[in-house]
Amino acid sequence: MHAEGEDWGQLRGNGIKRLNGVPVLNADGTYAMETNKYFGSVLPDFMGGWFNEFRFKDFTLTAALDFQKGGKYFSLSDFWGSFSGLYAKTAVLNDRSIPVRDPLIDGGGVNVEGVDGDGKAVKTYVEAQTYWHQFRTNSNIADMSIFDASYVKLREVSLGYNLPVRKWKTKLFTQAHVSLVARNVWLIYADEKGFDPSELSGRFGENGQMPGVRSFGLNLKLGF
Repeated sequence: MHAEGEDWGQLRGNGIKRLNGVPVLNADGTYAMETNKYFGSVLPDFMGGWFNEFRFKDFTLTAALDFQKGGKYFSLSDFWGSFSGLYAKTAVLNDRSIPVRDPLIDGGGVNVEGVDGDGKAVKTYVEAQTYWHQFRTNSNIADMSIFDASYVKLREVSLGYNLPVRKWKTKLFTQAHVSLVARNVWLIYADEKGFDPSELSGRFGENGQMPGVRSFGLNLKLGF
């Protein structure tokens, strides 16, 4: 579905109902739902890269940086990880410094603030399992798993050296360059550190992203 006047590539789904920007809560402290909520466009505002090369005598240092500004994505990994209680955020301390997984009678539970249907302020505590399960059982509320796809990443770094071939007096080759290369070096910035927006499997529903792998290698270039 696309709405006239809004950005192309719209990300829509069931979300938290809000009144003047404040979440509306049901009687049990869970969030009221709003259907067909607009979360933003999956397309970035802009993206680009930067390549630097520094030379000193026979040494060469290169670095490649890429970046993206804007765009949204829905993470199914975060959605199901939160629902199943596998993520660290489902086992933190609440505002009373008590584990949220402890029973409400012992001071546990997730602190939830919002308003009721009449706009009256509400502050309450919800059992951790009830809180995190609501996003699946309450018609798949997606808000908590929508992230900004902006990122800055140091993609590659290479340090090379021109070997002194002429001093070797060999006729096999005329030049040789050896370099150490590191790829996927550093995700400098991302809205959600658990995911790499530059490696998304899908923006409308990121699903099972593998952990980023940093690699190191040795390159040898010969000239004849």
